[in-house]
Amino acid sequence: MTKKLRLAVLMGGPSAEREISLVTGKAICEQLNKKKYDILPLFISKENKIFLDRGYYELLNADNKKSKTVAKKMVPIKDDDLTKNKIDMVFIALHGTFGEDGTLQGMLEAMNLPYTGSKVLASALAMNKVYANQVYFANGLPFPQFIHFKKDGWKNRRDSIIGDVSERVGYPCVLKPVDQGSAVGVSIVKNEAELLSQINKSIKKFPWLMVQKFVVGKEATCGVIEKDGSPIALPPTRIIPNLGEFYDYKSKYKAGGSTHVCPADFPGHINHDLQELALKAHIALGCKAMSRTDIFVGDDGGYYILETNTIPGMTKTSLLPEAAKAAGIPFDKMLDYIIKASKK
Repeated sequence: MTKKLRLAVLMGGPSAEREISLVTGKAICEQLNKKKYDILPLFISKENKIFLDRGYYELLNADNKKSKTVAKKMVPIKDDDLTKNKIDMVFIALHGTFGEDGTLQGMLEAMNLPYTGSKVLASALAMNKVYANQVYFANGLPFPQFIHFKKDGWKNRRDSIIGDVSERVGYPCVLKPVDQGSAVGVSIVKNEAELLSQINKSIKKFPWLMVQKFVVGKEATCGVIEKDGSPIALPPTRIIPNLGEFYDYKSKYKAGGSTHVCPADFPGHINHDLQELALKAHIALGCKAMSRTDIFVGDDGGYYILETNTIPGMTKTSLLPEAAKAAGIPFDKMLDYIIKASKK
């Protein structure tokens, strides 16, 4: 009998995307093939302390589950317990700061623990929209025009920044934090007065902001997973937000917040182009095992890459599993591909 891989699924964490991470992590735990994996559900608190939910662990790994609910039995885990317990691999299910930006990846590298997904540099680059856009530019990939500034810059040269927005970006425009995901802190502003007001609010919470050209068009995304050593693009998805002006936090995560059309109902050549762009972004950033690139199909006929996610959402209704299913890859098999690709 083949020995099971002991897999720790890390979820939670201190970021603004904590609640989404918990949903992703539990979905991964429940979709993993129990014949192949001994699953350790590890929860990271807002204070960065790690706990094993012993009750959930027993439920996940039981041969006969008598109940679908179980009392929480949170057991504190020390960093060195991860190696003592001989964990074979960590499946990272954290989104945003700490989990997706290279911080956790660096810690696991230092502990000599294998983990899923992109390595430190690719994670850090993709999470930072300024650096990611610079990588896109160096590789001839399209993205919306933008300017960026930090808190001190706004304090010392706001007139110059507002002038740059007028000359290089125009109105309406999109204000967003440079290093957040899940549309956290993103707003569309229609004129200079709105921009001034919104920056003054946002800069208190997010010390590095960007102002990006507002693209008129249709929102799309395209996932990439690696199979047998090669990245393959999944069918693209067209995203129709139902609760906001764009695919914001509410549209992403509230019931009925958006409609996903997968495969996307664009003409065939556009779907092909979206797959090519997602593959090129994945390779340019140095992503590993999986990624998902969000792209606008402009009414002007152009394409505009918004960002590449190195740890996409993984619930049953998330975009990456949906696209994998459309490609004939069940959720559990997709997870197998990600784990296998991450070992190399």
